[in-house]
This record gives sequence, structure tokens and C-alpha cells, in this order.
Amino acid sequence: MRRTKIVATIGPATATPNALRRLLEAGVDVVRLNAAHSDMKTHSNNARLVRELASELGRSVGILVDMPGPKIRSGLVVNDEVELESGQEFVLSGREDSIGDAQHVSTTLPDLAQWARPGDEVYLADGAIVLRVLESIGKDVRTEVLRGGPLRSRKGMHLPRAEAHVEPFTARDALALEMAIAAKVDFLGLSFVRRAEDVDRVRAMLPKRGMRPALVPKIETAAAIDNLAGIIEAADAVMVARGDLGIQMPARRVPLLQKEIIRACNMAGKPVITATQMLESMTRSPLPTRAEVNDVANAVLDGTDALMLSEETAVGLFPCETVRMMSEVAESAEGSPREHGHPEAITAAITDRVAWAVAHAAVQAAEDLNVAAILCPTRSGLTAHRVAAFRPKMPIAGISTSPQVLGGLCLVWGVQPLLVPDNSEADQLRQAIAAARAARLVRDGDLVAVVFGSTGPRAGSTDSVRIVRV
Repeated sequence: MRRTKIVATIGPATATPNALRRLLEAGVDVVRLNAAHSDMKTHSNNARLVRELASELGRSVGILVDMPGPKIRSGLVVNDEVELESGQEFVLSGREDSIGDAQHVSTTLPDLAQWARPGDEVYLADGAIVLRVLESIGKDVRTEVLRGGPLRSRKGMHLPRAEAHVEPFTARDALALEMAIAAKVDFLGLSFVRRAEDVDRVRAMLPKRGMRPALVPKIETAAAIDNLAGIIEAADAVMVARGDLGIQMPARRVPLLQKEIIRACNMAGKPVITATQMLESMTRSPLPTRAEVNDVANAVLDGTDALMLSEETAVGLFPCETVRMMSEVAESAEGSPREHGHPEAITAAITDRVAWAVAHAAVQAAEDLNVAAILCPTRSGLTAHRVAAFRPKMPIAGISTSPQVLGGLCLVWGVQPLLVPDNSEADQLRQAIAAARAARLVRDGDLVAVVFGSTGPRAGSTDSVRIVRV
């Protein structure tokens, strides 16, 4: 059983019922809807389709809506792609009302000319294309292409100093948030977070009662690196967004920053996603490069909870093959004896010492006794989160009566979400064992560890562990 989760982005290549079904069958755990592209009605329909197909397949599949954020983008281009040649002149415009071509493109930054300085380097196509600013004329910026390449519509753009002057929460973010709440998605990806307050601001906009989506700030700016500890503390999970991070920081630093961020999340007991260009060549090729295979394996060895696919499944020619390849590489890396390392300490234990101590004790007992599985009946999902943070060698079952709780567990390393009937008179222990047996996690005669919280009004209070023979 693969322990590392796979997040796949839905786009034109995978938005039909048949294509999406094949993607889920290939092993996707969380579906990502990128609100920077398409309209909210399309995303809402896709979210509903994911729920329907997951139910037909008898699986729990999480849904992540990636908020647009204040990310600066180039505008639409003719035929969705133009080619820029090194040495040519190219114009960037603060106007959003024109279709770009090989000579110019609009941007989402109205004050572009105000912040651009002669000599500045501007990155288009998420860093693939490099321009040098020559001069500003009105709302336009004239540049020279230093490194050319294909420019597609609405791709990421970076200009020095610009991010500091844009609002962290945009009007499109508000639309995406409204859609995500109405669709009851499991996760919200927060773009271009710079400090913990950016996370707190969005959390204050969520409904006060009922299930609320987990907030996943994306670490993709230099400011976020400076404020990493506070962002992780404010987050429910974190994404290492290496594309934009590699533009804002020297590229040579990104591998070490990836390890630093993953370790910090592991120590805090927070799930972490590693994203961007993991199997990018499979967008057009049926096989990845050896370097990409290495990259995926190393992210697993670093301790990531999840791996993310973007263009590979959104617009790629081989989306299902890409998911299967990522799954095979991750499972192979998990077989390394170095992969299962318990964090030396969980810093989150400072705030809820009893619950974390019980989870730690459960994992130690489970490994001492070589139990078949660790079962976590849970009302909030927190028990399974805590157990998974200690990276046990055996399967973890997150067992709940709530599909929303199980959706949130789809991102957590090693946790298999299992739905049980909502029966208040059912014996929790018997129900958990029956669910694990039905999922073929345990067999008659096996030892299992059952970790749970006492009955009461407060969900999330992990305080008990039992060792039971099935």
C-alpha cells in the first residue's frame, strides 16, 4: 500500500467523467481545482463530479481548491500559445483587455509600469522566459527577450518588488472561496502567502460551524521563507510551491529549502505537499526523465506527505500514466529503510501534550508488538493526523462516519480513510475492526492498535489506546 498521497490537477485533459474516473482509478487521492483558470461554475461542477465518481468507486477522495491569490499573470494570447525569440523586443501592458501575440501581452498588474525599472529582469511562463526591462511608456513596459520560449495564456509572471504592492486577497479569491464553501471542499490552497496573518485572514472568513476546509498556504515567496515558522503554525497543511519559489529565490537554494520546509512541517505534525514540475516531461512524453524519477523519490525520502501533479494531469497527453508512474516511484522509495524515520520530537505537542503523547505511545506499542494496523476511529480526523505524524511502519486506518472528515484525511501520509455507518448505538471498537477487516487491512488472529478519544462533546481529544486481537 502506497503511503505517500497523490494530488492531481483537473483541467481540459481530465475534466470529462470518463477521464476523471480513469484518473481516480489510477490512484489519485486528492483532486486539485485551480481557481486561477476556468470559471467557478466549471469548478463547482467538477467538484460534484469528483464526489459522484468517488462514491461509485467506493473511495474517499479529497478536493483542493487552489485560490488564485495576488499572483501576477500574463494575459490571454492568440491560439493559446505564442513563441518568443531571444533578442526580440516584447511589450508588457497593464491593460487586461487585449489578446496577446508574439509582440505584446497584457498582465493582471495595472500598475506594472510604476514598479518596473530599467534593467529589471521579468520572468514569464513561470520562469521559463526571461525579459529585461528597457523603459516604461504610459501603462506599457518595453522589454528585450533574454531567454525565449513558448508563452501560453495566463501563465505566472514575476517582477521584482511587485508582490509587495498587491492585495493578498483578491476579488477572484472571494469568488473562489464562496464556491469552495458551497461545494464543501476539503482543502483551500492559499497563493502567495507572505505571513501568518494572511492565513488567519482567510480562516476568519470561513463558516463558524460545521466542517470547514483545511487551509494550505503555499510557500512560494521569499517573504514566506522569512516567516516560515509562523505560517506553519497558522496552517492546517503546507504546500512547497517550487515553481514560484525558484523564481523568487536562487534556484540552487530550492532543494535545500524543500528539505527545510518538509522537516519543519514533519516536526509540527502538519501535512506537507511537494509541488511543481515533478513529472513535467510526461505532459508530452509517456515516460519521465531519470532526473524526474529521482526528484519524486527524494521528496518521499525527505518526508513529504503528498506529491502534486499540475500540467501533467490538467493538459497532459498521458495523465493516467503519469499518476501510475508517480505511484510506482513513491511506493519504491517508501521501501527504503531510511524512509520510515520518526521525528525526534513533535513541536505541536507543546499545545496538546496528552493527545500527542498518546499518539506517540500508540505508535511505539504498535511497532514493539508488530501489529497489523493502527485503527483510528475519529470525529475530527485529528487522531489519525497525530498517529501519522510519527510515521509508523504499519497501515493507519482513519475511521469515521463523516465523509467530510475522511476527505480531510486523504492528504495525510499513510492514512487509509474508511467510512462506517452513522450509528450512535454501535460499539466503536467492533465497528472499527469490522471496517479494517472489510478493507483487508487485518485478518482473524492479527493484533491491532486502536487509538481514540473518550466519548464527550469535545472532538479531537485523543486520550486512549488499546491493543486488541482480531
